[in-house]
Amino acid sequence: MVVLNMQKKISPICISKKLKLYISNLPNGKDNNWNEKLCSETWANLRYLEIHAQKLGIEQKNELYKIYKKYFSQESLPDGATENICIQSIVDRMICLYFDYDYADMPMGDWTTNCFDGRLCEEDYTEKTVDFINFLAHDENKLLPSPTPQWIYSSNHDEINLYRMFLGGEEATPYIESMKKWGELIDNFLCNKNDYFMLDYLMNSIHKDNEYNEYHFLKMFSLCQLFLEKERMSELDSKLPRFIDARYSQKEKEDCAKLLRRMRNKIAHGDFLSFEVIIEEFATTLMDGRFWFDYSEHSRKNWTIQHVCCLMDDIVRNLIQMLLLDKKQLDSIRKL
Repeated sequence: MVVLNMQKKISPICISKKLKLYISNLPNGKDNNWNEKLCSETWANLRYLEIHAQKLGIEQKNELYKIYKKYFSQESLPDGATENICIQSIVDRMICLYFDYDYADMPMGDWTTNCFDGRLCEEDYTEKTVDFINFLAHDENKLLPSPTPQWIYSSNHDEINLYRMFLGGEEATPYIESMKKWGELIDNFLCNKNDYFMLDYLMNSIHKDNEYNEYHFLKMFSLCQLFLEKERMSELDSKLPRFIDARYSQKEKEDCAKLLRRMRNKIAHGDFLSFEVIIEEFATTLMDGRFWFDYSEHSRKNWTIQHVCCLMDDIVRNLIQMLLLDKKQLDSIRKL
């Protein structure tokens, strides 16, 4: 379960019928009282921020009342309102994302096999879902639903970025409508058991991977192979250019696709001396004259690798977007 950066009093709403994914206000039942838990977390975090401000010798602004104003922009603070009353009012409007299903409803099996489940020693799948949506909507693509939600609290974290909890308060209606559309896209994609496994694979591949290095590049290139390769990797030389950023000319896209494949091969076969040569060829061909290399921050090689990883992320975004919006077209490209 994750708490999202939106606020409103709502009844439970189904986001994805096939994943049994719902949003609602925080549960406050006897055996499932996340409302009380978030009240405690909010109070503790406010105390921490006060102590942290004192150590830094800075004035601690009253974050609680600023948050209250954001949540209740049309309402003045009640006379004599205590801190606990303010916290409770805020938490009562918080919205969480969670799975709610009987195992008989899921094609993924029972407790022992269903990957879309919450376990103590595994990453929270609602967190993965929100991160997956934000990865795809990174550039606010107009073909994808917006705005996209952020999570501000995850039930599966022992350590939490305390400042993240205070990023909430957005009016919920546009976010809810957007999430319903995301649910429709996911439900339209999930046609058989293999689709569920592919969604699981994609979410896990993307989740928390912010290390832009050779391994990240290798993983992203393998996702391109997953979507586009029919028999031979060399097919990507002609299939990949249509998914490369439009700022490049057609000739540059074709050169880029070939360089990416050569990079992948040199890494996969452990020929790192040749990899160095190709990285420099990429920088000379596609970056010099249009990219500022600040060598006080990174070496030329590492600037290039990070640039390549960003490029690969954009390519994978375009591929997954087509998977969700027009799976038949993606299949037809793969079969060329």
